[in-house]
Amino acid sequence: MSYLAAVGITVGFLAGAWVYLSGELSLIGFVGFLGWASYFAAGGGTKGARSAFCTNMSGILWGVITIALSSALPGVPGIAFTILFAAIMCWQAKLGFLGFIPGTFIGNAAFYASGNNWQGTAVALTCGIGLGLLSDVLAKKMSEKKQAGTDPL
Repeated sequence: MSYLAAVGITVGFLAGAWVYLSGELSLIGFVGFLGWASYFAAGGGTKGARSAFCTNMSGILWGVITIALSSALPGVPGIAFTILFAAIMCWQAKLGFLGFIPGTFIGNAAFYASGNNWQGTAVALTCGIGLGLLSDVLAKKMSEKKQAGTDPL
C-alpha cells in the first residue's frame, strides 16, 4: 500500500476517534485539527512535532500577552499590539526552534478562535500534534508492507 493510501486510512480513523473523544472530554475539537495540520506542515517526524509544538505554543503566548497588554493599557488601540506582535511572531523565527512561522500564527489564531482559552487551546493543539505523529508513524508502518503489483494508489 502506498504511503498516501495508508495515511488517508490512519488519518480517517484517528480523526473520527478525535471528534468523538474531544466531544466526550470537552476538548476544543477544531483546534486539534489545527495542531494536526501544523505537524504535517512542519515536515512531520519528531522534528516537525517539536517545531509545531514550539511555534503553536509561542502563538498562544503572544495572544495571551496581547490580551493582557490591551487590558492593562486601554488607551492604546488594540491594532498597535496586533502590528507589533505579528511582526515579533515573524522575527522570532531567527531562533531555530521557532522557525516555523505558520505554526506561530496557527497557535495565535487558535487561541483567539477558542475565545482566548489558552489552556484548552494548548491541550488541543498538543493532542493534534500527537495525532499527526501517530497517523504518520502508523501510515509508514502500513506502507512498508507493500506487495508488488497490488497497490491501487
